[in-house]
Amino acid sequence: TTFAVSLFLSGLSLPTNANNPEPTRVWISPLPGERPVITGYYPQGSGNKRTRDQQHPAGHGTHMGVDFAATFGEEIRAPITGVISFVGSVNKIPIVVLTHPEFRSLRRTTYMPATTDFGIGVVVLQGEKFARVAPLFHCARPCLHWGERIGTKYSNPMKHLGRAVLLPRFS
Repeated sequence: TTFAVSLFLSGLSLPTNANNPEPTRVWISPLPGERPVITGYYPQGSGNKRTRDQQHPAGHGTHMGVDFAATFGEEIRAPITGVISFVGSVNKIPIVVLTHPEFRSLRRTTYMPATTDFGIGVVVLQGEKFARVAPLFHCARPCLHWGERIGTKYSNPMKHLGRAVLLPRFS
């Protein structure tokens, strides 16, 4: 299933001008308020065992995004202006993808489980509510998975927000 999602979410890199770096942009969280992160970003092969065990539940290989504690039906807001580029399901999980065209490289953020009433091509301004957390479990409790891809590589979206707050694991 991870391969299918990775394949779907992969894309082509657009050229970047190394002499003129992208300006720093201020992002907001896709969910309002202080949100604990249930599962942190964990790309395959990174970190030491102790760090992985604290942030990533046993029995899982990689986690290419972060899972925020959420409630079903809660509104999701655009962390930065984007265009809705996919609305549908991947492996039976409803997903909404925003593409952020103001960057020099192809940058997309993903939200799941999520549904929207907007169609593909709709511009969503930063802070605008564009989707809702769908009533489907991606985590052991209701949550929102937020991922980011820059070109063909996954990236930790938390870098835009600062430090994450992790919840203790429950068995």
